[in-house]
Amino acid sequence: MTARRKARPPLPLLLVPLLLGAGLLTAAQGQSCGGLVQGPNGTIESPGFPHGYPNYANCTWIVLTGERNRIQLSFHSFALEEDFDILSVYDGQLQQGNLKVRLSGFQLPSSIVSTGSILTLWFTTDFAVSAQGFRALYEVLPSHTCGNPGEILKGVLHGTRFNIGDKIRYSCLSGYVLEGHAILTCIVSPGNGASWDFPAPFCRDQLILFPKGALRATSRTSVDMVLK
Repeated sequence: MTARRKARPPLPLLLVPLLLGAGLLTAAQGQSCGGLVQGPNGTIESPGFPHGYPNYANCTWIVLTGERNRIQLSFHSFALEEDFDILSVYDGQLQQGNLKVRLSGFQLPSSIVSTGSILTLWFTTDFAVSAQGFRALYEVLPSHTCGNPGEILKGVLHGTRFNIGDKIRYSCLSGYVLEGHAILTCIVSPGNGASWDFPAPFCRDQLILFPKGALRATSRTSVDMVLK
């Protein structure tokens, strides 16, 4: 029986500021990664992208903008060893209470928008198995815009304006059913910024095959059919 590999425990959060103060966090094989990121827009890539990231990578990027602005992060490529190599995104500084999402695997994540002027990315890998890595674009958003909520898998986004008062609509490709709100409106958020009134929906298969020959047609009425 093959022993099951365990993920390397993450670096304690208290050590990260010390490492950042001493310089960039480093990946294996002498590759540098992470650091302070500023400017109206830019690109963040895993070390070695697109040819594969090293083992034992530990990288932190801190994206910083003006006090009343926010930051949108959009992924253009994403491939990490699932469950073992992790990209954690924090809405603010690198503190557990600020964790927004932990990303792994091979599905392209949706866009992420910060609520404030700081967005932190923390990338860690274990001792074996690599993948292509990730490439993300960040853009500074003024307070009057919600930012592009992004495309959804097997779906289409209708609309190109994302300021307060603007509406967008989602639809699904043939054979898929929309789950969630099809129409989103950019509204004023409690912090005097802007945010979408609902999260982006998703598209799921219209037909789902179950064991023993049962076929379920999923729709808003959830009609069930059984194959004979």
